[in-house]
Amino acid sequence: MVSPDSDDHHPAKRLGRKLREARIAAGYGSQQEFSTVVNMHRTTVTKIENGTRHIAPDLLRTWCEQCHVDFELYEASARLAWVAEASPVPVWFEDFFRAQALAHTIRTWHPIIIPGPLQIPDYARALAEATGTSDELIEERVAARIDLQQQTIERRPVPVTLIAVMDEAVLHRRVGSEAIRHKQLMHLAEQSRRKHIGIQVVPASRGGNAGHVGAFTIASLDDADVMLMDAVEDVTTDKRPAIRAGLTIFDRVRLDAFSGPESLELILKAAEACKP
Repeated sequence: MVSPDSDDHHPAKRLGRKLREARIAAGYGSQQEFSTVVNMHRTTVTKIENGTRHIAPDLLRTWCEQCHVDFELYEASARLAWVAEASPVPVWFEDFFRAQALAHTIRTWHPIIIPGPLQIPDYARALAEATGTSDELIEERVAARIDLQQQTIERRPVPVTLIAVMDEAVLHRRVGSEAIRHKQLMHLAEQSRRKHIGIQVVPASRGGNAGHVGAFTIASLDDADVMLMDAVEDVTTDKRPAIRAGLTIFDRVRLDAFSGPESLELILKAAEACKP
């Protein structure tokens, strides 16, 4: 797997490389010459092009104007870098986003909340608000999550196989409001009826199970598996021993879960209980 430290997997470094190429293409052969034109110190230009310093929107616009390139095209790349810089989630998480968008099979288990690929915007927004995240960053994250869902579930020529297993407690946990919970559960029920999506619920009557070690998602590609493990600081890995352990836990949890139709009945029952 490509190192998460490479330019191709680092939004700020990738943006810096594009800006450097634009500067050179515009005829500014040296950073010193360009720094004078845009009225900044040469070391600032160096750090921006190395991807080690944030570039503010107004400076990005000036940079693009001086290099005669489309600001909107570079702004899209800059937004990814801004979100990665402002977010407590490590930059490597972008690698998992890419793996999830390209995977042929996604297995996800969650004992606490609705898994990410199945969250509606209001639910995702309420989760982010609960962490004290700024409003601007919340909207960036929600937009990114919805875009990822569309890439993963909606825009694929061959639909991804999504197998989501969750604890029954997830269905009864209010996130944001009861209205949001109802809307989220109805979305969950709708998604469960799709042929390439399987949703199963582990009933509370089962007690403890192997999955109570924590939530995780495994994205399986043709030549690799990548696992994201939820924690205070999330961890991603493609190490085979960890992947095997995750798959074993996932299979054991599924043995404790209701079937798809039984799970759908449980979801609809929970939705009815919180219907506005």
